[in-house]
This record gives sequence, C-alpha cells and structure tokens, in this order.
Amino acid sequence: MGTYPYATALSTWALLLGSSAALAQQGSDDPANHYGRYTNAQLEAVCDAMSPTRYISGLTDGGWGTLGIGGKTYYYRSACYMELVRRTGRAELCAKVVERRSLWGDGSNHSPKACAEVAAAYQAREKQSAQELAAFKASVEGAFKISELQVQVLPGGHWQVEVHTEGQRSGTYQLQLVKVRDGTVLRQETLSLSRPESFKWELSRAEVVAGSRLPDIFPMAVRMSYLVPASASRPAAAHSTDIRNFTLSAE
Repeated sequence: MGTYPYATALSTWALLLGSSAALAQQGSDDPANHYGRYTNAQLEAVCDAMSPTRYISGLTDGGWGTLGIGGKTYYYRSACYMELVRRTGRAELCAKVVERRSLWGDGSNHSPKACAEVAAAYQAREKQSAQELAAFKASVEGAFKISELQVQVLPGGHWQVEVHTEGQRSGTYQLQLVKVRDGTVLRQETLSLSRPESFKWELSRAEVVAGSRLPDIFPMAVRMSYLVPASASRPAAAHSTDIRNFTLSAE
C-alpha cells in the first residue's frame, strides 16, 4: 500500500496542534482578549508582563482553507505592543515587536516593519489634524462676539433685550435668544457683520411665561455663532463665539 502525502501532512499537523509548545490558547479573561479595558499606561504594563514566546499558529488563524498554506501567526506580546503603537504612535515600541517565522503561517503583519508603518500612519494623522486645527483657528480668529448684554423691564411686564457685539472678522453670523428650560428659540437673526453693532429684541410676557405657574424665574440665553465658510478641506459650519445667560422673573 502506498504512502499518501496528505496523510503524512495531516499527521504532522495533528502533532503540531497537540503540542503545548506550538499554541497558547486564550481564556475568557486573557488580557489579549480585552485591550479595551486598559488605558495606554496600563496596556504597556500588560504587554511587558506577557510571555515573549506565547504565540498563535498560522494553522488555526486562516490556515484551514487549503492544506499546506498557513494563515497569520504572531506572538501575543508583539500584537499587544502593536495595539499600543496603533493608539499612541510610539515608534520606539517597535523594537519590542518580534516577527514570528513559521512554515505554517505568515508573521509579516506583526513585525518591526509593519509596526513602523502603523506608527508612521498615526503620526501622519496627528500632523494632518494639527494642521487642520491651526487652519480652523486662523479662519475664526477675530470673529464677532457679545461684548455686553442688557435687559430692561418694560411697562406691562414685558422685556427688552439689547445685545452689543465686538470683533474684526467680517462675515455671516447668527444670533439666537433661547429659553434654556425647554430650548425654545424665541428670536433668531442671521446677520452680515463687518463692524460692531447693537441689536434689540422685545419679549412679550405671554411668550416668556407660556402657561407656567407664577411666580417663576425663566433662565434665558443669547447665543452668537459665526457661520464659517466652506474650504477645500472642510464643509461650512457654525462656530459658537459666545453665550450669555440671564434670567427673567415674572410674578
């Protein structure tokens, strides 16, 4: 009777799977299953405490499809450090990442080279974010805000709210007068400002009280936003420049 090559391969595979040196199984409380539990500082301590020889075999991670072609293999400790690099961009940790080489699996995804690529990608994102933030700050610098808010009681228990503005950036702005308790917008204006201006609103007792039991105090707010124009890197957006809170009292 002839020898079947597949039978020999299967026997070898079974021996590898049965060897405690070949695989380390993850338990439900294994730190490698719960990276999300840890802060960055805690995770680094977890990585340091892991065994440097414990690994996952390519035979069990994507290696079942075609006999003789393995899946991914890596050391758990290296995977842990790469997770930390993914979070922080700390390229110096890549020196602790060791690529596992095996006939049964591909370990290139957990190697110093792969780790350096992860770190570089993180740093590129951080640089881009910093540039975008600096550009946005420049685009709203000098935007108009509220310099003074005055409230006057009018005859009949009505009110007058006067808003004064200050700033240098010409553009489109939005002013809102809001009842804080329920978020009702009582007044809203869209304005084109190029110099400081003042605005007045009259509020009737009925629209402020609106069925509330008296006596009562009504928290109010005036909000001012700069409508930032769209740019090549971001859509148009409303940027809050000021919020002034005050109260109205009705008896």
